Formats: sequence, C-alpha cells, structure tokens
Amino acid sequence: MVSKIIRNKTTKIIALIILLVLAGCDKKKEQSQNQLTKVSVRQEWFPFSGYAGEVMAINETAKKNGLEIKLNAGSDNIDPIKLVLSGEDDFGVVSADRIITANEQGADLVVIGVINPVSPTCFITKKESNIVSPQDFEGKKIGILTGTNTEYIYKALVSKLKLNRSRIQEVEIPFDLATFITGNYDVRPGFIYDEPVSLDEKNIQYNIIKPSDYDIHFLGTVYFTRRKLIQEKPQLVQSFVNAMAEGWGKAIKDPAKAIHYLKAYDSNIKEERELASLKKGLYYFQGKDHRVLIADDQEWQKMAQTLKELGVIKTFDLKKMVDMQFINHYYREK
Repeated sequence: MVSKIIRNKTTKIIALIILLVLAGCDKKKEQSQNQLTKVSVRQEWFPFSGYAGEVMAINETAKKNGLEIKLNAGSDNIDPIKLVLSGEDDFGVVSADRIITANEQGADLVVIGVINPVSPTCFITKKESNIVSPQDFEGKKIGILTGTNTEYIYKALVSKLKLNRSRIQEVEIPFDLATFITGNYDVRPGFIYDEPVSLDEKNIQYNIIKPSDYDIHFLGTVYFTRRKLIQEKPQLVQSFVNAMAEGWGKAIKDPAKAIHYLKAYDSNIKEERELASLKKGLYYFQGKDHRVLIADDQEWQKMAQTLKELGVIKTFDLKKMVDMQFINHYYREK
C-alpha cells in the first residue's frame, strides 16, 4: 500500500516536472520571438511609391527575419549617407552614383542591394513642343537639377551625342513641377514613375525621352551600409537583405497592398496617385531577370566609366564597393 502511494506521488511529481519544463520551453520560445533586433533604414526622399518594398517588409517580412525595422523618411535636405556614416541609421537608400562619388571622397560604404537596376531617370517635354530626342535640345531651355543623378545623365547625353552645349540654355529648376507646366522651360528631368503621373492627373500630354535608348547606362537607387557593420554583424545584414528582398517581391505581386501599407505609414500620401506610380515603375523595381535587388556588374562598370569620362571620379573598384554575397545567399536559400 505504502509503495503504491509512493509510486503515485512519484508519477505526479514527474508529470509536474515535465509540465514545468514544457512551460519553460514555451516561454523561452515566446521570449525569443519577441526579441527582435532593431534596425533603421533611411530613405532619400519624402514618402512615395519607392517605399513599397520597405513598408511591405516592415509589415510582413521583418519579424520572420528577426528584425524590427524603423523606416526613416528622407527629404530634399536630409543626406542618408551622412546619417549612415555617423551611425544614426544602419542602412540607407540613395542613387548608386552617390555611393561611388562618396567613396571617391573617402567614405567606406558598401552597396548590398540594387533597388533600380535601370535608372528611372528620363527627360520630359510637352507633346506640343515636338521635342522628342536629345538632338532637339539645341535652341531650347533645359531644366537642371544640380547635384542629382539627372544632371550627370544629362551631361552624358550631351557628351555622347556631341550636342552643341553653347546652343542650349540650361536653367536651374525647383523640384516642383509648376514652372514646367507654366512653360518657363522646355525639358524637365525626372523619374519615369513620378512626374509623368502628376502630368497624367492634370491631363497634360507629354513625350518621354529615355537615356537608355541612347546607350546611357545608369543604375537607380541602392541599399547601402557601413563596411564596419558588414564586418561586425554579417548575419544582421543578411537578415535585412532577406527582409527587403521578400518585401519587394511581395510589393511587386500586390502593389495595392504595398500602397495600403504606405498610407498607414504616412496618411498624407494620395493612395491613388502612388498606386499609379508604383504600377508605372514596376519594371524598374523587378531586378535583373526578375530577381529583386540584383543588377548586372556590367551596368556598374558602364556607369562608372561614364562618371570617369565626365571627370566626376578617377577610380572605381566594383568588388570593394558592391557586395552581392547577401542577396546571392538569399536566392540560393530561397
């Protein structure tokens, strides 16, 4: 009788221990899931359709990669390069040429993913102007956005096509479209999924001149970080790249959902406009061979060569400046 009682008590104790161990495991699992690593990414411009991959990642892919991503908006007076170099932000978004020129001046930044493997930069003219090619620029007023990649691309066009620059009137212009609409100048540099959307809203007909049609090759925006972060926390960088790649993949498949998240991020955006913008720009976000964040090495070399010819840079080391190991690993494991 006594031994039976002891056996029953022992069984109950063992069962209780098992339950406590299982509960402890569940608690540790829950704690592990809640222990997300916080990272920040700084955009280059005000909230617009180009945030689609980031907002999708924040809402749908960051947590599964162990991250809590803070997306910081940019503006015309915020420099993501300075903020990433200072450590205020972990990752940044800028045009590819800016990383090249920054590193030429001593910054040690590394590109870890290419958002636009083809630059969305274009030149826009009103339909009635009959300006349909760069050769038509002579004798016209050309808008210049100094310090942007549109300036480099414009100069590359002029140089490659041997246009007579003395016959072109170059005028500094604001980012706002108003002065173009009122006719203060004839040719507007812009992004193919930005200004044309605004003109569509106003029922203004226009021509688009694409630099790539004239063998001018530039990349658009990229994700970048400090080399030190890659060296010290490679798994963190891998997690970020994974989240962004998955985010862009989802945004491309479901633009409306991505823009819905963008509206939640910034209530001031016009959902209909940004959805039209994202749809117009899908080609520029889908990556080389439909693999997001991938670009062709030759495109980097062509862009660097153009910058050399313009006297913007003297050297370019692709292997040092562009690190595709993380995005390549993502596709190997996918």
